[in-house]
Amino acid sequence: MTIFLTPKQVMKKFNITRPTLLKWEEKGILNPIRLDGGHRRYSQDEINKIFGSISVQENNKINCVIYARVSTKKQKDAGNLERQIERLVKYAKSKNYNIVEIYQEVASGINENRRELHRMLKRIENDDIQIVLSEYKDRIARFGYEYIERYCKSHKTKIELIEQQEEKPLNEEMVEDMISIITSFSGRLYGQKGAKNIKKAMKKMKIIDIKQ
Repeated sequence: MTIFLTPKQVMKKFNITRPTLLKWEEKGILNPIRLDGGHRRYSQDEINKIFGSISVQENNKINCVIYARVSTKKQKDAGNLERQIERLVKYAKSKNYNIVEIYQEVASGINENRRELHRMLKRIENDDIQIVLSEYKDRIARFGYEYIERYCKSHKTKIELIEQQEEKPLNEEMVEDMISIITSFSGRLYGQKGAKNIKKAMKKMKIIDIKQ
């Protein structure tokens, strides 16, 4: 008997947003059926064939997780995070990988307390995950990438980057990371209130020209 999932169940399973789900439908990645009243349902069999299942490795496919990140809400609102996920999903499909879960978040690459990154590492520790897919090293961490890579290797998991070199102009993302570093040190020296004031002043003074 075929099992069908609701849009909410699919979004929860793969940790994606509704706009991303709809975009995948437009691109033909998913093909839901329509019930009376226009409600959409997704075949569990189709989901497993496309994205795989952690419980069953079909045809010895490799289980992978996807990690996508942008630094600012502005970048997310511009669709950067969504497009990043689409590229990674397309790459995984071309490699015939089982996509077990998609981790996405808006956070600085130097932030050590990223919730989704910690969730991903926890799953690697507990489950049979062979590949972590991401765009660049900096998506996973601006600093300390080698420690994360070593941790993954200790659990027989490889980090696979789909782009080997990232263009690094002085853009908004790097500026935000630099501000985060200064704010962090300022917080230790002058307290949280002082750090917030310094961050506010830096942005107001436009110390670094983001458009350069």
